Amino acid sequence: MTRQLPAAACIGHAIRSVRNNIVYAFRISWPWYAILIPISLGASYLIDNLTGGDPEKVFTAPVLAIYFILLPISLVALSSIAVNWHRYILLDEVPHGSEIFRLDDKTWRYLGNVVLISLICAGIGIAAALIMGLAAAGGQAIVVIAAILFIIAMAFIVVLFFRLSVKLPAIALGRRDFNLADSFAATKDNTLRLLSLALLEFLLVFAALAAMVLIIVLAGYVSLMLSVVIGSILQVLFNWIFTIFSITLLTSLYGFFVENRDY
Repeated sequence: MTRQLPAAACIGHAIRSVRNNIVYAFRISWPWYAILIPISLGASYLIDNLTGGDPEKVFTAPVLAIYFILLPISLVALSSIAVNWHRYILLDEVPHGSEIFRLDDKTWRYLGNVVLISLICAGIGIAAALIMGLAAAGGQAIVVIAAILFIIAMAFIVVLFFRLSVKLPAIALGRRDFNLADSFAATKDNTLRLLSLALLEFLLVFAALAAMVLIIVLAGYVSLMLSVVIGSILQVLFNWIFTIFSITLLTSLYGFFVENRDY
């Protein structure tokens, strides 16, 4: 029988893992961030110059080209960080020197599977959106039904993402005997529990964002410049911690479903 995920315990385990290993998280990820942040700032500067603040110009060819260059760089960095972090949490392996910028076969396989899983989920989401759009012309009752079906489809996508992504830590560990089908099978009969996990993660992120906005607003009463500086710093920190937390959550799922670890 498939193990039943305790969603709250899983979230708690991920939080403790990040809290107890935050120093190593910094060591593993911030060399990459030291590269990504200047690139992102440069890209933002170019985009601002190209658009002149006009949101309608965001979809012009030069701006899209910048995004298409920035996205692969970000995904490579994320995959490298994730592989090192999975291996640290599951194997106690600490990268040294150039190993922090890991670009081996594990990183490239990880990246390929992240893209594949994202395309699968995006494809289902686009299909659901198209169906809802077509139904919008069929009367109010049909629109309501379509909206309900769209919400169900989104919930299905969230669960599917978690179920397929359990393969990602296996890739980080160098396993080639564990594929997407194995990941899907290992997590069966856990739909509601994975939905609960997603809801708890959403609430956690919402609470963190609310706290961040409150701090920025309070800083604005002191000085607009202070508000901008604090907001920029908090945004970077939030993105970093949320990235590490998300990777840790997948590590916790893999440990529970595949390695039979308990929280």
